[in-house]
Amino acid sequence: MEKLIAFDLDGTLSRSDLFLLPAYRMALTKMGRPVLSDEVLLTMIGGTTLDNAQIISAGDMEDYGIFNNYVRQEIAAHMSTDARAYPGIAQSIKALRACGCRIVLCSNAMAHYSRPLLESIGLLDLFHDIPQSRPGWDKQHLLKSILETYRPKAAVMVGDRHFDIEAARAVSIPVIGCGYGLAPSEVTGADIVVSDASELPDAVERLLGV
Repeated sequence: MEKLIAFDLDGTLSRSDLFLLPAYRMALTKMGRPVLSDEVLLTMIGGTTLDNAQIISAGDMEDYGIFNNYVRQEIAAHMSTDARAYPGIAQSIKALRACGCRIVLCSNAMAHYSRPLLESIGLLDLFHDIPQSRPGWDKQHLLKSILETYRPKAAVMVGDRHFDIEAARAVSIPVIGCGYGLAPSEVTGADIVVSDASELPDAVERLLGV
């Protein structure tokens, strides 16, 4: 396969706010903390560990670990029933596969989260690979590793956060911003911004000539 599409997960494939925001609220409640606004909590979806720890516990990693344990409990209880894929994303990935593109996940989420989520939203079998990040890596490291592994003729990153834009720029590939995702203001600098997941095949064709 000569062309590769690297997909972010939360806010790109999955409406993760549907189960993560309630999980965050419940975790804060169990810790006896004030519940933060949805605006603040949304920035944590797809955020780095250090950034999120700063929001929750002023950088105290032990305290943040307690928060994360509560979040994982809530996710385990509700992901399978509350998770949803964005409308049109499955059809778009199938269309890209039909054109011979390799579909790869590019998310810093660990396998214990990403695989069950992809399965819950019916997308797991559409991915050729789900590479795992390593300790100390950010999305730029992961995307670089993916490209070095497959050495595609051409590639594009698809995502909804500034992390996705920055990763694509760091490895000199084009990027499609998901304006339908959780942080549309962060992807205005993408090569193409789509307002609906059904627009992705056309956007990839414009960038890569699929």
